[in-house]
Amino acid sequence: MNVCTDQLLMQLAEPENIRSLSFLARDPDNSAMAEDAKRYPVNYGSAEEIIRLDPDLVLAGEFTTQPTLFLLRKLGYTVIELPLAHNLDDIRRNIKRLARAIGETEQGARLIERFDAALPPRAEQQPLAQDAPVAALYWANGLTSGDDTLAGAIVHAAGFRNLAGELEIPGNGQIPIELLIRAAPDLVITGAGGDSPSLATEKIHHPALQKAFRGKLHNDISSTAWVCGTPLVANAIASLYEFRRVNFQPRGAQVEK
Repeated sequence: MNVCTDQLLMQLAEPENIRSLSFLARDPDNSAMAEDAKRYPVNYGSAEEIIRLDPDLVLAGEFTTQPTLFLLRKLGYTVIELPLAHNLDDIRRNIKRLARAIGETEQGARLIERFDAALPPRAEQQPLAQDAPVAALYWANGLTSGDDTLAGAIVHAAGFRNLAGELEIPGNGQIPIELLIRAAPDLVITGAGGDSPSLATEKIHHPALQKAFRGKLHNDISSTAWVCGTPLVANAIASLYEFRRVNFQPRGAQVEK
């Protein structure tokens, strides 16, 4: 019943054991596995739909409608709510929990191994060096993500300090465009899709922002890679890590071949 648990389930369960996914699972703007999800029926999150499916297990997210989950539990259905992942360890914990719930503990262990293997070297180094480059996450409407978020963890794992963390924004918040320009981060990450014209993204196209950060705006990573705590975030980390490795070498260092 949740686009993030959908993706974890598809990576852990045998296809024949998946009765249904949320309708967002097929939406490429919301799911990094939209193409894979096309092979499964979808539901729109109503209790009536779930009851007709008569599943052994119902998977929900932290913000799935609580009255629906209450009713399903009252009717005797087993419901598991996976919390949001705020860091890479949370991803591992959710994989283990779901893998146990569906009897796929070995597959869960293999998935975690592949996730760890896909991460760049020293991806979870603590703390970052003081001279590490600073990246600003700057989404639609001027939103940003602090260190206590999955997006912040991704930036950190790629070797960047997070501007929101430097500004002591712990979760999700907003950065005024004037403050962003004055802070002068080394990189501004807008995410793929930032070029789409809309009122929400007009700040990203502001002439002052474009002038101040010419050559420093990075929008090569789809937003679907940041939203859900699945092993697929390793792709976003690897992309940012490679960008940093090539473009932000310490003074006097040679770019690795």
